[in-house]
Amino acid sequence: MSRSAQYLQEAADWLTRLQRPEVDETDWLAFDAWLSEPGAQEAYDAIQAVDEEIFQRGSAVRGELAVPRRAVAAKRGLMIDWRWLGGLGAAAAAAAVAIVVAPWGELLPQPDTLYTTAKGENRAVQLADGSHIDLNTDSHLSVRFDKDARRVTVHDGQALFDVAHDTARPFLITAGDETVRVVGTKFDVRRRDGQLSVTVLRGLVEVSTDGEESPARLRPGQMLEHVEGAAGIVVRNVAAEDQVGWRSGRLVYRDQSLGRIVSDMNHYFERPLRLEGENTANLKFSGVLIVDGQDAMVRRLTSLMPISATPTDDSIVLRGKASTPN
Repeated sequence: MSRSAQYLQEAADWLTRLQRPEVDETDWLAFDAWLSEPGAQEAYDAIQAVDEEIFQRGSAVRGELAVPRRAVAAKRGLMIDWRWLGGLGAAAAAAAVAIVVAPWGELLPQPDTLYTTAKGENRAVQLADGSHIDLNTDSHLSVRFDKDARRVTVHDGQALFDVAHDTARPFLITAGDETVRVVGTKFDVRRRDGQLSVTVLRGLVEVSTDGEESPARLRPGQMLEHVEGAAGIVVRNVAAEDQVGWRSGRLVYRDQSLGRIVSDMNHYFERPLRLEGENTANLKFSGVLIVDGQDAMVRRLTSLMPISATPTDDSIVLRGKASTPN
């Protein structure tokens, strides 16, 4: 088997593996490592395209595959028309079958489609219902369309949703212990390091949180913030466009902690930033950071905040500067 064919098979295996309910952080880290290999991203994109095609043809394909193989062989053989896979070659076709049929030959329970971005990458996704998703850097989410609802799970990262109106099938987003319910609107969902937020740009959004008796209804210009697993939520008015500045390469902060800023930057670059010093993470910053090179961003931070930057072999260390006595 050629290396390109092997990547296609591995991509199909990853797509299957990451749809299982027991997937955890170890799986995501291993997937990120595999995705960084030369040729892996292209193979995954190709398999994901096949998966989407299978989903579009889902009822016919899954109906055939649901028939027990012995019964099918006794009647007339498996008559699914796979000619539409011809352009991908035999290896890709075989990998596509692996998406639909689990390695042990059973039908996968749900036709989820996984969308990902690498560090430093943004991605636009157009869904079959007309909804649009913009994924921020280093993000992972999955999409499933059922008869009664359109379902999205934000595994990690940030995305801007522009949802097509469909009263018969609400758009449901699960992010940690939050569920966002909408019919047609535009809003941003962020799940990073156990911190959850939802910001509405247009329409109305209903957010249900585990432990809260009733859902919160958000209007344009409102943001809900919540610590995953903790009690309580915070809803406040914000400049909603600031929260999605990442779409145009800008990170906008208003009295935000350096710890949050470093967390954001670490999702853009492979070389991590580390904080040292008792109060360094709590230093506050207001301003706009242009997302370009890591060194340039660090230089801007050190010029705008009382911090120093020290490169090491495997990271960049940020330390708060001692205050000068009067």
